[in-house]
Amino acid sequence: MSNKISFVVRIFSFVLLLIGTSLTNCAAQKNKNLMVIPLFSENPKTIPLEERSRRKFDNAVIADLDQDGYLDLLLTEHSRRVEPFWNNKGTFVKGKPFIFGDTHGIAVGDYDFDGRIEILVQPGGGDGKNPRRISHYKVNPDRSIEEGGSFKHFEGSRGRAVKFIDVDNNGSLDLITSAFPSIKELTHGNALYKRDTYLGFKFVKYLPHGDRFGIRTTLTDFNQDNITDILFHGGQNIVAVKGENGVAFNDSTEEILDSLSKINLVNSISEIDFDNDGDFDLFLTRSKHPFDSESDYDEDKKIFYFFARRKAFNFDNLKIKGNLKIENLQMAFPHFDIFIGAKKRKWERKEDKHGHHDFSLTPEEAQGWPDSTTQKGLYIGYLGDDIWRIAGHTDSPTTAVIHNVLSKPKTIKLKELPAKLLENRDGKFVDVSEDYGIDIKEQTSSSAIGDFNNDGWADIFVVRYGSPAQETKQILYLNQEGKRFIRSESHGIVTKELGVTGMGADAFDYDKDGDLDIIYSNERGRWHLFTNNSQPGINNFIEVNIGNSPSHKATSVGAILTLNACGNIYKRVVGRTSSSYSHSNNTYLHIGLGQCNVIETAHVTWSNGETVELNIDGINKIYSAGSIRQKN
Repeated sequence: MSNKISFVVRIFSFVLLLIGTSLTNCAAQKNKNLMVIPLFSENPKTIPLEERSRRKFDNAVIADLDQDGYLDLLLTEHSRRVEPFWNNKGTFVKGKPFIFGDTHGIAVGDYDFDGRIEILVQPGGGDGKNPRRISHYKVNPDRSIEEGGSFKHFEGSRGRAVKFIDVDNNGSLDLITSAFPSIKELTHGNALYKRDTYLGFKFVKYLPHGDRFGIRTTLTDFNQDNITDILFHGGQNIVAVKGENGVAFNDSTEEILDSLSKINLVNSISEIDFDNDGDFDLFLTRSKHPFDSESDYDEDKKIFYFFARRKAFNFDNLKIKGNLKIENLQMAFPHFDIFIGAKKRKWERKEDKHGHHDFSLTPEEAQGWPDSTTQKGLYIGYLGDDIWRIAGHTDSPTTAVIHNVLSKPKTIKLKELPAKLLENRDGKFVDVSEDYGIDIKEQTSSSAIGDFNNDGWADIFVVRYGSPAQETKQILYLNQEGKRFIRSESHGIVTKELGVTGMGADAFDYDKDGDLDIIYSNERGRWHLFTNNSQPGINNFIEVNIGNSPSHKATSVGAILTLNACGNIYKRVVGRTSSSYSHSNNTYLHIGLGQCNVIETAHVTWSNGETVELNIDGINKIYSAGSIRQKN
């Protein structure tokens, strides 16, 4: 008996030793994370992006549309069309467009469980004159597209957001939509539609709302109850809508945000668990309304920029030596005409109206100023003694860059709108921006969250609204083990288009090499794909590709990956991005691990509550969870 007890004690001691060694190794690994500065670059051979500047809308839409194991892209050229890019094992090819016209939010997911991806498109409403309804498409594995028409029973609107949500946790995908409401019908902006086998989706009710500009929409989970909550923002305040059991939502703004609800002009909100404690914090970017006039001047390079909409404008004292050089002139429907000189000669375009135009005029070509400028459009005239005038009146945006302007014109200084980091403390948010080193007072347009150096802590890529008269170096904050953020100055993410402002950004691993790349765009500019060139093998990672639940009763949308490793809790959710209007379906959830190589637990929970424990038998690998359908 004594020998048996002694044997048991020895075994127990050995187990304790192993546990202690494992914990010590975890702690050591946690403290040994190497400071890797990620470096990004563009490679035109990776993706054939157009070099012409055009209007944009929101973020890229990311999903494995053809289900071949690589993430594809839908890139919106506002008011023109959506460009599909198919991912051929890390190199993109441009597909044939199938979504045309004024396009706003796009949602991607398999809502009818037929194994193919559906695309829902929220079209614009012609400035309120042409209310329209959501249309839908289906993607086949051979990359062919089936057009499904529009949901004719939906209310026509000036549509903005369209997002998938499982409101009653039964696994089927329902819809949240937002739209620009009329002044008389503010309550008709944000709507809930329930999945319906016959109709596709059936209207349930309108949701709480803010002012007319509170149409930007973010899905999150304030209180970690696995019921999706909603933030409506963009206007003079933020509205926090808490999801309850069943098909129920309550305005919980005061409870969740308190005075933070008064933060105005929030154009994007990103989920970020910056301290790895297992709850979702928030990062907010902010910028002016997109309809307000702008003008900017670079005194060193003598470059002047202006943006005008719905108001008469007159820059009547532009001193320019020699010819007038215009770059990135863009004019939107309905007023495209450019009138030159006293005789109002119409300038002839050589390219389509939806993109930028560059041209120059001699003083002789633009001599004089017309007696009447009542016809809407853009007027350009040379007044003599090196003085030029540019004036006009257009309902839709007119914007341009003028080179070699020797005297500083009148400019409009953008007011400060600091970005915000909000910490989640038991389901309520607190502003911790200053405490954690977030110091961005200028206006910003979007953010992408990801562990860009794989050190085990979520970083923040921030798109600046920018100075349109100058090239723009973007902002990258690197997370210092959840204690502070420092700003990287050597990330390499710089864009040189003039006459542009920032738009949307996302992070994804397009080449499946284990680090996160960045795709973002500039309004009236171009799309940019920046590849992460961080040296492999320094820090560890895992990725998990999420499919349907084991019972096939829930899709990947909204599925949560939870991983415990070396004292940290990591949570990632399929479909959560900074996009205010669209809903991507990036099923490849990425987690950086630093020097940690011990995964204690990992599991995936789908929206209907189904849970699967993952067997993580190694690091620096891509795993699968649930039912994955991929073509050969």
